Amino acid sequence: MDMVEIVRLGAQFFNQSRANTQAVDENSIFAALCHLLDGNDQGQNVDLQSIIKALNQAELSNIAHSWLSNDVNAHISATNITAIFSVEKLVAFGAELNMPEQDVILGLQDALPTMIDQASPGGDIDHNLLIQPVGEIHSIDDLMDINNLKSFASTIFGKK
Repeated sequence: MDMVEIVRLGAQFFNQSRANTQAVDENSIFAALCHLLDGNDQGQNVDLQSIIKALNQAELSNIAHSWLSNDVNAHISATNITAIFSVEKLVAFGAELNMPEQDVILGLQDALPTMIDQASPGGDIDHNLLIQPVGEIHSIDDLMDINNLKSFASTIFGKK
């Protein structure tokens, strides 16, 4: 499953959640989820790893672990949602969907565990789904990117 499919699945779960989504179509939810997760309208550059990091930083690693594992996904509370996303991000997400915060949180409570679970069939988020900053070399394929190649060469030869 690629990132677009994972975000689409999240949009489906959001749409089928207890949130009042009658006035919102699934494509709008998809785009809003992408933006909430620092991606674009097409699902590129979506950063699921940031959710895991935010859960761990908020001392909610037990929730992160349940989503990453093959066990039953732990429930995430409304308070926990507000701990992993800034108020500004949640307000922007709600505004994009023209939904109140309560419905936004209800939808995210269903969407996020499903998205992380699907992105981590082996217990870790699939490295092919992760965003890699330009210049970081993690595999031979990364060398094929011209910016990474320039960075790698400058490291070897000490020039910029």
